[in-house]
Amino acid sequence: MAGAPEPELYVRWKHCGVQGDRPLCNLTRLLNKLQKDHRDDIYLYTSGHLNSNKLYRPPETILYHWPNANRPKGEKIFKVEKPSDKKIAKMKDALAYFTINTALSPKDVQTTPLFRYLDPLEPISRTSEEDFIPRKAPGKEASAELRRREELRLPEMKVLKYRTVESSRQCVMSPPPKDKYQYISSYLAGITKADKYRKFLCFQKEVLAKQDLMKHDFTGRKAAICHEKKLEQELQKVCICEPQQFNRLHIFGEVFEDICNSSLIFGDILKEVKDEYELYMAILLQSRATSQDKTLLANAKGLERRPVKTADVTQAKEDLRAMVAATKAAMEHNDKLRSELEREQTLLQSAKEKSELSKKDVMDEDHLTLIEKVEKKRCEILNKWDEIQALEREIKTTLLHTGISHITENRIKSIEVCNLFI
Repeated sequence: MAGAPEPELYVRWKHCGVQGDRPLCNLTRLLNKLQKDHRDDIYLYTSGHLNSNKLYRPPETILYHWPNANRPKGEKIFKVEKPSDKKIAKMKDALAYFTINTALSPKDVQTTPLFRYLDPLEPISRTSEEDFIPRKAPGKEASAELRRREELRLPEMKVLKYRTVESSRQCVMSPPPKDKYQYISSYLAGITKADKYRKFLCFQKEVLAKQDLMKHDFTGRKAAICHEKKLEQELQKVCICEPQQFNRLHIFGEVFEDICNSSLIFGDILKEVKDEYELYMAILLQSRATSQDKTLLANAKGLERRPVKTADVTQAKEDLRAMVAATKAAMEHNDKLRSELEREQTLLQSAKEKSELSKKDVMDEDHLTLIEKVEKKRCEILNKWDEIQALEREIKTTLLHTGISHITENRIKSIEVCNLFI
């Protein structure tokens, strides 16, 4: 906001440069100003005649301009029978014969009265294959009434060949290439309306290239999505086991380089930011050799020179297994002692509570009357009786008499002996 206080990390305005100039030395404000101007230009372009919504779009639906175009095909009108195939073929041949034999040739055009109402065609500078075909002599031709006259052909147009441009910055910075031309036929040369329409769409796609206006929009949103997908795909290929992540930094640098090359307005500023960051990272990587890094590097070099034997490695593994087993045994013994200590503490606490309760009961009995003592003994007898009843039920349901178990065991043994004899 305009009234918000400026953060401390922003660089204050200062006048740098020659006398009379007042440049903006704050990079953040400079980028914000460029973004605002760029947004205003985009709004100006898209709100005028360059808006993509105002360009020509061919109708997607088929338009019918006669009343009976939408009538059902199955309905029979006037009960007109369909002519036979032979008659249809004969009518087509007659139409083709009439069209070919009544066409005007270049020699006969000027002699007709209709020539003064027609615009004569301009001479075609492009040579065609027909100029090199040898023609027959006039004496060898058929009679004038039977020969077929050649058809009129529309001239081909010479247009500039479309070149695809990857980015606006490359279009401006790179030298202009040599123009290339191509010859295409006009859409009026189509036989039917469908052919003319297809040729017209092909002309829009190959020459006008209006689809690039939708592909490369003014806001650059699709270019940002393309850079994001490329960055995601490259990061998925990087191994995450590397601790220093140098490959990730390299991928970030390549994608940022593509952004700098594809941006026409912010390319120079982003390039300077990238160069400063790379210089800072290079200085940081060169000055990061501390004493700990040197010690680890010396140990690694010592391990490279030291001859390692298989017996030493095996002995070290056995020692490690023995140490692990001893550690596990010590931990189990420690857990066992801890559980015993907790159990003894629980028993001691319960004994203390019982002794306190017994002392309290003795003290209470001294102050009780005879009737209260009788009632107390009666309650104790009833509790004992309930416990006896519970024990009897448990014996009847879960326990078994010893004599019955002996009888059952003897019976099983006798059955096994009989089975052996059998």
